[in-house]
Amino acid sequence: MRVGYVRVSTREQDEGNALEQQTARVEKAGAVLIFSDVESGRSDKRKEFNKMLAMCKQGKISEVVITRIDRLARSVITIHRTLVSLEEYKVKLIVLDAPVDTSSPFGWFSVNQMAGLAEFESRLLSERIRHGLNYFREQKKASPRPPFGYGRVDEKYAPDMTLHESGKTNWVIASSIIDYFLSGNATLRSTAKYVLDNYGLSWTAPGLRYWMTNPVLQGNTAYNVHGNINNPQAWEIYENTHEALISKEKYKLILKKLEDNKTKYSYGNNKNTNKEPVPLVGQIICGDCGYKCFCLKRKWKTYRIRCKKHENLGESFCKNKVSTYLEDIMCAVDTALVARYKEIQNYTLANISSNEEDDPELIARQEQLKSLRLLPQNPIIQNAIEQTLLEIQVFKQREVAAKQVSSELIKALTTCFDDIGYWNELSWRDKQAIYKELVNYVKVLNGEIVEIILLL
Repeated sequence: MRVGYVRVSTREQDEGNALEQQTARVEKAGAVLIFSDVESGRSDKRKEFNKMLAMCKQGKISEVVITRIDRLARSVITIHRTLVSLEEYKVKLIVLDAPVDTSSPFGWFSVNQMAGLAEFESRLLSERIRHGLNYFREQKKASPRPPFGYGRVDEKYAPDMTLHESGKTNWVIASSIIDYFLSGNATLRSTAKYVLDNYGLSWTAPGLRYWMTNPVLQGNTAYNVHGNINNPQAWEIYENTHEALISKEKYKLILKKLEDNKTKYSYGNNKNTNKEPVPLVGQIICGDCGYKCFCLKRKWKTYRIRCKKHENLGESFCKNKVSTYLEDIMCAVDTALVARYKEIQNYTLANISSNEEDDPELIARQEQLKSLRLLPQNPIIQNAIEQTLLEIQVFKQREVAAKQVSSELIKALTTCFDDIGYWNELSWRDKQAIYKELVNYVKVLNGEIVEIILLL
């Protein structure tokens, strides 16, 4: 199977349609399945990239198409390691902008030279960005996204005097949130409820905690906080750069109350790091708020699924207050999978052929192409013909890709549900892995299973 790999950094994605352009080119080159990442090429943790390599290792891919060698990675080491892996898996690499044969010594040398240039360009870019960030910090400029209660005036933090519908400014509301949290027996959860009930602002408990401990609220400008929220030692802080929302004394009280609440309400304590594998966890979502659900195990060994948002923030944020038994959900999912297996079993090649012939979108494009070819030819008509041909090719490639992906899922489904006795004897750990292959998500609401969406 010929697949494509496309990648852009987040910055490139914001600037234009580079990802779409790459996708169109590799599709035109015959890729029936495309792996796409929006991440730095220097990262080795790209999800789609690693998924593609895993499929290459399994022998499911014979060719990989990319537009340029730097789309594969921005590191000489990563590119070299990938080339070695592809050669080992007997997968051919096709580079559209620089056709080379990596199986020949000259082609191998050329690709590695291009890899060196790609990393050189990446390092130059990183150097320019670093100089820009250093200048930004030296000027003590405010973040483009200041925390609630603050605005950005002349690139500095300043109280946000925007009038809220309650008649109060955001600055006053921010101050009242701090005062409420420090009063009586308030918790993060009750404070979030207070903010929602009084000002219509939705906040999670962790979000409130991060906001209240943000150095900006103490009148300081901080950098390198993103990615180091729980590691204050890595922050770069400039003190007393603007008006503070909370004093140092209030900040100490906030930290003390947060610490007390950890013990008082068991926040983050007694977490079991050796949890048994529970099927469908992470695939069950709330039918009211759309938040992911979690599994609560009672001492009498019943497994109940509850909405995490309702559990943390209460009924004001989510109305899904009744648990759903995990056994009931698994039973409903198994029934849906058995029904789907029977559908696949009864699905004949004749059905597939008729569906392909009757595809209305493909027929519409083909009719459009016939009409365009009957018109007097000029550059505009020729461009429309080429665009229509490309769209027809895309439709056909998507059909092939869907069949290629579905065939793997159908194989797993048939293996398990051709013999229900075999399925019933499987351990929860095995079922967990199979559900991930066959089930997209299950939606539950107040003890009822609302929707089951399968992957095939």
